[in-house]
Amino acid sequence: MSKRIAVYGSYEAKVPVRQRYWIRRVDGIRQRYWEKTTRTRTSETSGRYEFSGSGKDLYKAVVLAHQYMPDGFVSVSAERFIENPEDYGFEGEWIDKEVES
Repeated sequence: MSKRIAVYGSYEAKVPVRQRYWIRRVDGIRQRYWEKTTRTRTSETSGRYEFSGSGKDLYKAVVLAHQYMPDGFVSVSAERFIENPEDYGFEGEWIDKEVES
């Protein structure tokens, strides 16, 4: 039987700053492009993880969720999250966190 648990709240993380570039194409039209830069800024947002799986995997996933912040709403298997947590989030720090089963 599969169990479910949710971790959600607000967090603070460093995100890359995007910059707009104007490039003139070969046909003479100026066009805007957005690119990520090496600079980062601290941003305060909220997000939510929803994990499903066995109790042992859920425990490990919640421990990893303390380090990796979700990118919006993420619903994923706990086993997959344990294998590749950086695919589902990025490093940051929780400001206010709730765990709900």
